[in-house]
Amino acid sequence: MTHPPHHLHDSGYKFLFSHADLVRELLEVFAPPGLTELLDYSTLRPQPGSFITPAMKKREDDIVWSIELQGQRIYLYLLLEFQSSIDHGMPVRMMQYVAALYDHLVRSKVVNLADGLPPVLPIVLYNGNARWTGSPEVFELIQPHPQVLTEFQPRLKFWLLDEGRFSADYLDGLQRVMAAIFRMEHSQDTDEVIAAIRYLGRAVAKSPFKQTIDRAVMQWMHYRLNAKMPGLVMPGMDDLLKGSDMIEENVDKWRAKAMAEGALLGRLEGKLEGKHEANVTMLEKFLMKRFGPLSLSTHARLRAASEEQLQTWADRILDAHSLAEVFSDH
Repeated sequence: MTHPPHHLHDSGYKFLFSHADLVRELLEVFAPPGLTELLDYSTLRPQPGSFITPAMKKREDDIVWSIELQGQRIYLYLLLEFQSSIDHGMPVRMMQYVAALYDHLVRSKVVNLADGLPPVLPIVLYNGNARWTGSPEVFELIQPHPQVLTEFQPRLKFWLLDEGRFSADYLDGLQRVMAAIFRMEHSQDTDEVIAAIRYLGRAVAKSPFKQTIDRAVMQWMHYRLNAKMPGLVMPGMDDLLKGSDMIEENVDKWRAKAMAEGALLGRLEGKLEGKHEANVTMLEKFLMKRFGPLSLSTHARLRAASEEQLQTWADRILDAHSLAEVFSDH
């Protein structure tokens, strides 16, 4: 299996949205109503995304593009939010980031204040399991106050894309690449993963941007499936685009292997009892099954470990992508 570039492991979506045609896909399908038809997609260009917020924290993980809207250049601030809990303070954070973007544009002389600041569309792309319940508008977070103060309060609203709010049927009906990506992100079992992969292959095959996005999408898919289903052998893009049965066969093999490993793990997790030597031997066998032969130093490390440490390592085995992750101190 071909492994994706290292930077994919920092942010899979950041990698995807470094490609103009995938940003266009996102906007054409999921932008605020009435916006996409006003945009000149031939003018899409990336902007430096590394700047300092008012809180003096450097921002490098978010994505900024600019595009012309009826002859006027506007900025798209795409914030990728992957935390499991909802951040009700997101409007305040976004207000900081937009202010930092404006400060960057002015200081770098990209814009002239005499001509006015360009409009910004802040977008929060959220893929947590819980549905987003927080307000997208900073003004709604401000306490009730006398009317005389209202005009002095900040007003900023972001456009929220809560991926999990879209049903599988709705996303399937769109027949677009970004819809297929959202579908895959929220697949709950192997059957849904197979359906999502097939959908993604069809969507890429039909996309007018196929020649520019197929490699990026394939790399992202390898990255995400390696996280969801470690060890799954992925077919090539040509097989996916042709609707080959290879992916279903490979998932079935992976599922059978995972079930066998799960049965072994069930005997291991929470049951490291009795003689220390027997526990070490069981853990060695499982590690070799997952990661291959162990070095002499690894064998020595296992035999010198406490029962508590052996249990910690056992708990990590199925989720770890490498032996180093099992033994990580973090």
